[in-house]
Amino acid sequence: MTEPVLSVSDLTIALPEDGDRANAVTSVSFDVKPGEVLCLVGESGSGKSVIAFSCIGLLAKALKVQSGSIKLQGEELVGVSEDRLRDLRCTRIGMIFQEPMTALNPVMTCGDQIEEVLLEHTNYSAAERRTRVLNMIEQVHLPDPDRMYRSYPHQLSGGQRQRIMIAMALILEPVLLIADEPTTALDVTTQAQILKLIKELQGEKQTGVLFITHDFGVVAELGDSVAVLRQGELVEKDTTHKVLSNPQHPYTKMLIASVPKHEPPERKLIPESNKLVLKTEGLFKRYVTNTFSLGRQEVAAASDISIEIRKGETLGIVGESGSGKSTVARCVTRLIDISDGKVLISGEDIAKKAQRDLGDMRRKVQIVFQDPYRSLNPRRTIGQSIIEGPMNYGTSRKEALSEARELMSLVELDPDGLDRYPHQFSGGQRQRICIARALAMKPELLVADEAVSALDVSVQKQVLALLEDIRNSMQLAMLFITHDLRVAAQVCDSVAVMSNGKIVEYAAAKELFANPQHEYTKSLFEAAPGRHFKFAT
Repeated sequence: MTEPVLSVSDLTIALPEDGDRANAVTSVSFDVKPGEVLCLVGESGSGKSVIAFSCIGLLAKALKVQSGSIKLQGEELVGVSEDRLRDLRCTRIGMIFQEPMTALNPVMTCGDQIEEVLLEHTNYSAAERRTRVLNMIEQVHLPDPDRMYRSYPHQLSGGQRQRIMIAMALILEPVLLIADEPTTALDVTTQAQILKLIKELQGEKQTGVLFITHDFGVVAELGDSVAVLRQGELVEKDTTHKVLSNPQHPYTKMLIASVPKHEPPERKLIPESNKLVLKTEGLFKRYVTNTFSLGRQEVAAASDISIEIRKGETLGIVGESGSGKSTVARCVTRLIDISDGKVLISGEDIAKKAQRDLGDMRRKVQIVFQDPYRSLNPRRTIGQSIIEGPMNYGTSRKEALSEARELMSLVELDPDGLDRYPHQFSGGQRQRICIARALAMKPELLVADEAVSALDVSVQKQVLALLEDIRNSMQLAMLFITHDLRVAAQVCDSVAVMSNGKIVEYAAAKELFANPQHEYTKSLFEAAPGRHFKFAT
């Protein structure tokens, strides 16, 4: 038998006394073999990242390994000195973090940051270090290695920054690679490229990979085996095929059942006579930049956008980062000025109105953003955030509070929670609160800008079901922005696909998912992780 690269045995990590449970991780055991990808799966708070950070010696000071063992090729890591852990990082253990922009140093070039690993752990000359770094940049399929070497993190795209992180993690050919949600924030095409790259490099070097994710599509695409965590306990572990096609534990079954399907479900038909809530005609948004080297330049973030949404209908806009989706959302809500074209809200053109004249429109159109924690004022109670809008439009405090309690019940939260603060709620609960705050204004159009992309699959399913119930009960028009085609399939009546600021395909959801016409749409479908895997039903 081949010795495991990583062996975790009966690991228990205690939480502080004021934690929501006694242990972050309780009696967890698993092995990662050479050349194997083990996917560690579970919802937020299940202990996935705690295990990863304990393996590399980056556990938060408030957390303590109470018992158990972590061995790297037979060497015990629990209790080892910080100097030894520093020696092991990069040389034998590589780490890819979830958000490369926060993991990379913004004042160092990407080449210098990769080279720093060699400077710390080898005796190579400056010329040898530079050559190795350029070769590694080329291995992770980045274009123009010399330019990438000289570039700063902010000058690269999200996918390119993640490739720099992978280059840093693998340049000394470690025996173990730990990847903590490295593709969560990426578009489907970029995500597919990164997964393919990790699999390719791991296969060449026979590196063991501990891959942390909550996306079962990624698991189906990448994993050899799966370990499922629930509140710090390992509830199921087996090969990827067995777990995804025939899960045994009720929690695993629930998670897999929550994975959005690629086929749109049957939805209530919207009568053609319904009121037209939103219509854009030839919408343009241009940004003008002035630089010393290039002079004045115009960039069309959105070009000739013409869409319609009727009462009770949901239109999805899908595409990669930079395609112009959020620009359209911000133009429709007039959070940014519009360069040209019309935006008709219930027949009234708001495109050229001054901000001071948009009061009535602000009530009719409400937006739910991607990050609910940043959307809510941390110093104000939930109740204060929900009633603020209605009170600004003349509703009495007593009536606004009464409606806020009803809205809390509508979004399936305890009305008594109005006196609590945002940090006292989970991510999914905060997003429900943001939806309640938007509905408090009794809008005609609700804009959801990547409103579920940061949520676990089970919470995502709940929020999508909530939005669907609200659409049906209140007959809201909804503009739903997402990069996840599976999510779009579940909630949208029609879908517009955007690329480089333009709509390249616009059709009914059933029609578009059954028979996409544009090559770009087809490439998005093909890149969706797990698309060809038959999940358990």
